[in-house]
Amino acid sequence: MKNKWNEWWNKFLQWPIIVNIVIWSQNHSLPGFHDVSIYTTLTFIRNELNKNDLNTRASAMSYSFFLALFPSLIFLFTLTAYFPKSWDFYTAMENSIISVMPDRAQDYIWKDIVSTIRPKAKSGLLSIGFILALVFASNGMLTMMKGFDKTYKSSFRKRSWTQKQLIAILLTFLLGILLIFSVLILILGGQIFKWIFGILHLSKLTVIAVKFFQYLIIILLFYSVIELMYRLAPALKKPFSFFSPGTIFATIGSIITSVLFGYFVDHFSTYHKVYGAISALIITLIWIRLNVLILILGFELNAGIIINRDIRQLALIQDEED
Repeated sequence: MKNKWNEWWNKFLQWPIIVNIVIWSQNHSLPGFHDVSIYTTLTFIRNELNKNDLNTRASAMSYSFFLALFPSLIFLFTLTAYFPKSWDFYTAMENSIISVMPDRAQDYIWKDIVSTIRPKAKSGLLSIGFILALVFASNGMLTMMKGFDKTYKSSFRKRSWTQKQLIAILLTFLLGILLIFSVLILILGGQIFKWIFGILHLSKLTVIAVKFFQYLIIILLFYSVIELMYRLAPALKKPFSFFSPGTIFATIGSIITSVLFGYFVDHFSTYHKVYGAISALIITLIWIRLNVLILILGFELNAGIIINRDIRQLALIQDEED
């Protein structure tokens, strides 16, 4: 079967239009690619995915993130009880987290988990939630860092065990702060819009403006979270730029994948008929795995650009020395 597939693939590559596309990609680059050709970048990604086994990396990262999900939710939603009720921090956080999740995954997280936790919010649960979230989330970050490890000495450096642990904890803290900060912006921004449009007597536009602002913040949150992961998790000698092709790809890909998967689950899937009550759990796992796959592909895109750029620069330096 594998030989048959290779035969079909080789025939496909010999089509005139495919040959022309390959030739074009070998001689063209894209903005943010640092003059590395499209063909070189895509070839690097294919080789790396084959060498490092995409499925194994995605499975390990998905499992770690799934374990980190529940203690993190316990901590975050226990924390909402300590904010002023007028801020409606709980609703704002709910909207920011579930906006791109499939409906059944939303029901599972909010009805089965959060609604059980919230009435019992107290300092003891907050402390336990914080410790569990820190342990499981930092372990998730460590797994991600291992998934981003490369052996290219031109672009990557080695980290000690202590450095890895500290960076994983730092990344966990920064992501938590970023999420809380984004929710606060959602709350304050919505109130500011209502106040401004109230003064201007444009109440009809208030709902549209607030909704647009919410989606904008959620997209920026997605981008910032992914950018922070790509900046701190890999042991790069020189970090990716803030606006990198891989981060843009991963942000757009995660949002589109989540929306399409949510639509598929809500309209076509039969998970709830086959698996019953645990269907929401399965859907949540699949949703996490899909986003992890996109996250890995975005990282490999950035890595392909950076590594090939650095190899080319080293070759130029050696040529000048010779």
